[in-house]
Amino acid sequence: MAAYTVIRTKVHDPEAYSTFVERVTALMPEFGGEFAVRANRCVTREGEAPDIVVIQRFPDMGSAQAYYDHPEYQEALSTVGGACTRQVVIVEGVS
Repeated sequence: MAAYTVIRTKVHDPEAYSTFVERVTALMPEFGGEFAVRANRCVTREGEAPDIVVIQRFPDMGSAQAYYDHPEYQEALSTVGGACTRQVVIVEGVS
């Protein structure tokens, strides 16, 4: 069953954040991942508005978790520092 990574991001340093995004995007196909949503424009009805909303689709929960846990992803994450504030949630799709 497909799994989705839902990422809400508030960007504080666009240049550093862009470098992080390039690194982790290049890794995504290795885990069967693809973008379902990649938007700078969204309408927030409740809560704090993010700058960016990303939804990534993976074949299953294991693939999504393996992508996030991969050493290259974690290395990129460790270098992004204060460039952004993110909320990352991995959810299982419906059959």
